[in-house]
Amino acid sequence: MFIVLVFTEVVVKNLVYGQSPGEAFKSIRIGLPLFSSLILIVQGIRADVRIVWKTLLMAICVSEILSYISLVIDLPIYHGMEGSTNILEEKKGRLGTANSTFGIIGLYLLFEDKNKWYNQGRLVKITAVLSLIGLLLGFNRTYLALLFLEGVYLTRRQFNVKKVLKILFFVGLILGMGVYIYNTNDIIKRQIDKRILSIVLGETDFKEATIESNRDVIYDHIEARIKEDHWVIGLPYKKPIFIYYSIENEYLPHLKTDMSFINILLRYGFLVLLLCFVILYLMYRNKNFIPIIFWVYFLASLNIDSLLNQNSVFFLFFFSFIINSNHNFKELR
Repeated sequence: MFIVLVFTEVVVKNLVYGQSPGEAFKSIRIGLPLFSSLILIVQGIRADVRIVWKTLLMAICVSEILSYISLVIDLPIYHGMEGSTNILEEKKGRLGTANSTFGIIGLYLLFEDKNKWYNQGRLVKITAVLSLIGLLLGFNRTYLALLFLEGVYLTRRQFNVKKVLKILFFVGLILGMGVYIYNTNDIIKRQIDKRILSIVLGETDFKEATIESNRDVIYDHIEARIKEDHWVIGLPYKKPIFIYYSIENEYLPHLKTDMSFINILLRYGFLVLLLCFVILYLMYRNKNFIPIIFWVYFLASLNIDSLLNQNSVFFLFFFSFIINSNHNFKELR
């Protein structure tokens, strides 16, 4: 897949669009999380996998803690927001970090694989809880819905009283935190009212809130790019997938959308997308792979760029690697 990708970006697009090697590199860089994850799977990890796993957990844990500290102390950890006195106001009440999507795996680890080496100790539990809270504070409706479905699946998979009590505890804890934050922070209150309560209470139609006056512009531009035959080898780097005009009539070109497979198709072409599907299928066929985690990220990728340009694709591939390492754990020693 990577050979096809590099050949298309460096050679084919140079001949067709006059794209320079520098622009080819920038185009490839858009999908760096996916491509680096694939290389990791092929090359393996030439180190003690247990140490690498703990290092990743520590990195995610520290990342989440810093994002929470930034609510009360000004920390220069958000690109383009250095010196901001109110991070929540700048981010419109949505406290999202690049590592919070680990919460999908975190939720699984809180319920399953208690006897596995990668789910032992306090660090993995703390990281799982912090990333889960971070994902919830992002107020992303797609992830909120998928987290709920994942929780239902994990509870019903091996139904017992302990699991029910655990899910009730987490639901109660989350609701309690939500009610407290809702009543004490006006910025988050507006975000919850706009993105969640307005739909739940029927004040705003779901389609109107998520598509009309929001996604319809993106869909129109995607259709236009496909009709221009850019699905064959993808767009040149300088040409955006869609153009958005802000309220201030500001011209905002976007090189990618919120849909992973559309991004792969329109940036790199049909053959790369086909090979990507083959790779995901082979991963899914692996007997040590966990279907629920795969399906959550896959479904999210239809509305969020979770399988190309986000850390979530790295988490999916890396956790798959960890599970398979567990299968040959004695050899790894």
